[in-house]
Amino acid sequence: MKSLMALACAFALPGIALAADHGPVFSYATPVNSQRELSFDTGIFGRSGSHGIQLSTGSSFGYGLTPHVTVNAFLPATFGSGSLPENRIVSGSEWSASTSWRFFHSVTSVGKRIESTASLGVVVPGPQQDSGVLASLHRAPGVAGSLATGLASRSQYLWVGGGYTRFAEASEDRRPDTLSWSGVYGYRPAKLRRGYNQWDYRGFAELTGEHTGNVLKSGAILPDSSTTTVWLGPSVLAIFKNVSISGGMQAPVFRDASDSIYGREHLRFAINFSYLKYSSHTSSH
Repeated sequence: MKSLMALACAFALPGIALAADHGPVFSYATPVNSQRELSFDTGIFGRSGSHGIQLSTGSSFGYGLTPHVTVNAFLPATFGSGSLPENRIVSGSEWSASTSWRFFHSVTSVGKRIESTASLGVVVPGPQQDSGVLASLHRAPGVAGSLATGLASRSQYLWVGGGYTRFAEASEDRRPDTLSWSGVYGYRPAKLRRGYNQWDYRGFAELTGEHTGNVLKSGAILPDSSTTTVWLGPSVLAIFKNVSISGGMQAPVFRDASDSIYGREHLRFAINFSYLKYSSHTSSH
């Protein structure tokens, strides 16, 4: 994803985590499209747990309205029947649309900048049903927002960010509110910093976390349906001209979730392809 994953669609991901042209796979980051740039992302996001496996795919489209404002749309599809918690860093079966605004951009030296991006959007139920405990809920639209800030240079990257999603109630059912956050460090080795006509590589260490509230079912709170998890893992990004390929995996480092409801999630992984159509005039990312 060329922009910050405002709706946590991703990384954002679910859905699927979608990498920016020089961003991470699972985490929030600050890049947006330059003015009149078109971006396209697609890939696969997987989750494996004791109650099954879930694979998600999807396509994300972005268009730069100005050098600092990008509009995005994300259309996912999900396969598998794993009973897994709500996950907003990578969205599930909901379609989403958002606007990302890079409201702060400061070039501190040649090739080094500090910037911040905010995003706000809507999430609507897609044609597919969820799996597990979420499958039995009546669905309604929601709103989502996120904020990311960080530093990027020729060799190193550091981003922190967070997001919040809230769904409306439908027939006395409501999906859980979700608070998500991430921190990522990236490194671009000198030997792998190559020109526009060669593959250029970056590696990232990504730490992500999520807290989901309780599920509301038929007007009552479902016991033990709230979760808190923290994930850590590596990812790699390769760029060639206006095409990028990225992939990574994460394992849990902290988990507070009911095994009887959600099982035990063991692994997350993502593979993503991005394409950017440059405009006739671009501004620096």
